[in-house]
Amino acid sequence: MSESTTAVLSEKREAAAKALREILDRMGIEAEVSAFDDGERIFLDAHGAESGLIIGKKGATLDALQYVVNRIVSKKPNDGPGVVVDAEGYRGRREDSLVDMANRLAEKAIKTGRPVPVEPMNPHDRRIVHVTLAEHPGVTTESDGEGLFRRVVIYPKDRPAAGV
Repeated sequence: MSESTTAVLSEKREAAAKALREILDRMGIEAEVSAFDDGERIFLDAHGAESGLIIGKKGATLDALQYVVNRIVSKKPNDGPGVVVDAEGYRGRREDSLVDMANRLAEKAIKTGRPVPVEPMNPHDRRIVHVTLAEHPGVTTESDGEGLFRRVVIYPKDRPAAGV
């Protein structure tokens, strides 16, 4: 990575952390914000006594904060590295629980021979379910529905014959 790329990334990382600190301050939430990058994306982690408020229901507040911070630091879409906002490692735990749930529901679809709908979820969470089950030998997945009601449906590949 060139020095200019590193400098731009460092500058953007600081701007993103500053923006998140200011937003949380205006929300009346006391939290520490740490920032780091992997050369491709900037990661912000907020931690403090009120991290539950930062996360929100199923990460909805985190997603909103991430959207706003990205809009603040990137004037145009796909303008440099994206910013990922997390709190207390929530996103990693959420991904682990989605992987476990996807595998459990895949087994249910195989056992019952019927499609298993998953609760409606955001595009990022649906993608985790699709990717988790992409190589599963016994099921396929499809998204169904519109907007906030869009969900993944897990279908068994080999449905037993009717009446068996």
